[in-house]
Amino acid sequence: MIGGAVARLAASAGHEVHAIARRAIADPDGVKVHRIDLLAPDAGPRLIEELRPTHLVHAAWDTTQPTYWSSLLNLDWIAATSGLARAFAESGGRRFLQIGSCAEYDWSGGLCSEGVTPERPATRYGFAKLAAWKAVETAAFGDFEAVEARIFFVYGPGENKDRLIPYICRSHGDGRVPELSSGRQVRDLLHVEDAAGAILAVAESALVGVVNVGGGTPNSLGEAARILAGCAGSDETGLGRRPDRQGDPDRLLPDTKRLFSTGWRPRVSLNEGLSQTFSHWLQDRGSNEP
Repeated sequence: MIGGAVARLAASAGHEVHAIARRAIADPDGVKVHRIDLLAPDAGPRLIEELRPTHLVHAAWDTTQPTYWSSLLNLDWIAATSGLARAFAESGGRRFLQIGSCAEYDWSGGLCSEGVTPERPATRYGFAKLAAWKAVETAAFGDFEAVEARIFFVYGPGENKDRLIPYICRSHGDGRVPELSSGRQVRDLLHVEDAAGAILAVAESALVGVVNVGGGTPNSLGEAARILAGCAGSDETGLGRRPDRQGDPDRLLPDTKRLFSTGWRPRVSLNEGLSQTFSHWLQDRGSNEP
């Protein structure tokens, strides 16, 4: 979802853009799609050697719900990222941007600040993302600029259907009330088009190291559930129908000062973004009906 949005936005901004996909997809306007599997031996490095890109945005990873948190495939992605970073250094690349995750942080403090909040993952996925980032930094070591856009909570069209926002949309679209927890958890919800804009701003900036990606506005998950129920014309949110997930922090927010130093600001309000996303899932449901 994020990689495709970044590719389309970069192309619309006039950049020459090459994208990688494992499955055959229609080439977006201005984007050349290369159909390869980055987990295949040397596939990514060979393409880098051929194209010799100046900038690389690495958004690929396995995020199959709910297994990706503990999947051993995370180890394969560490190796694949290391290979990409090495090939990028050898080809004379200038700037490598990895898409990271808030799962790399210690979540106990509520607000995560780059260089301040401990990097203490609680999952195999978080450990793997952090290990991949360290591999990129190691490969850079004077040969190129390394930056990680550390994502918090991005939603929108193209999101995995089993994640929270799509689940709520699909439930209401099917005439069911979703089974949700209390909704008291506070998060920074960012529409995918805004996330793409933030990532492109970081890629074009002089920032190096970790940069949190978020909109800078805390919202409860309960508020998102109420907005989506309203989109469906329902008074029933489904909040409180199941217990809160054990270990889920009440507050998990990004410090966005480094990101905002680029001049980027979000454009899509939560109401607008959720309404658009709800419409997307209704259309998707309709297209899949017999």
